[in-house]
Formats: sequence, structure tokens, C-alpha cells
Amino acid sequence: MIPATNIPTSVDEPNWEPLERVLPLHQCSDFMYMGRAREIELYKHYMTRRYLNIARNSQTFYRYSEGKYVEVSQAEALDHVYR
Repeated sequence: MIPATNIPTSVDEPNWEPLERVLPLHQCSDFMYMGRAREIELYKHYMTRRYLNIARNSQTFYRYSEGKYVEVSQAEALDHVYR
């Protein structure tokens, strides 16, 4: 768990690599790059408006809940985005 109050969110040049390692390329176009919170890349699905938060290494996934980034499984993160 990472308290979000201690993490500044920055919007720099988009980093698509973590998303491209997780999803087929044709699905990546369904996401908008929203920024970065330290090592967590923030992507928002254009239709569901839900976030997919992926660590830069593409191995760790987070869900933003009650002011914190909570580590979740890849399956749980994708389920959250697409439901």
C-alpha cells in the first residue's frame, strides 16, 4: 500500500511501454495516458473511465482506493477496468 498523499502525480512524456507489455497493441489504443505517480504509470480506459495503474516494470498493478494505491493482481486490475 502506498499513501497517495505522499506521491506527487506528474504528467510528462507518455510512457506506453508498461501498458504495451500487458495488453495486445490493438487494446492499448483504448487507453489515455494520465500521468505518473512515482513508479506507477496511470492509464484511463476511454469507455469505462476506469484506471489501470501499472508499475514501470509491468509486474505490479495498483488500484486507487481511499486515498492509497493498493497492490492488486493483474487479473483484478484488468477486471476493474473492463467491468
